Amino acid sequence: MVDDLLDLTGDPSMGKPRGTDVHDGKMTLPIIHALTILHGAEREHLSDVLQNFSDERWEELIELLDSAGSMGYVRQLIDNHLQRAKDALEALPASEGRDLLFELVRMSRSRRN
Repeated sequence: MVDDLLDLTGDPSMGKPRGTDVHDGKMTLPIIHALTILHGAEREHLSDVLQNFSDERWEELIELLDSAGSMGYVRQLIDNHLQRAKDALEALPASEGRDLLFELVRMSRSRRN
């Protein structure tokens, strides 16, 4: 899920160019969400943008995803999954392994590439 967001918000200087999945025609979670939420003309517009995607249509794509609330939806899912992971880890006895897993959860939340 984080990778799906990074594909839309990535920064080439951070090692994650934006739009790779979109250019490859991959159906990422934000796109699936938008296709589910949008109806009528907006959904047709999104389908057209995806079928005829080019860098010139980038802003159209982002506006449609924003209109559907897709980025926020995916961020919320990520937060929910990370919280569930933390809750499960808290049930384990204290150990170096548990601490490392907590660190992995923390790093996952702030991943940039």
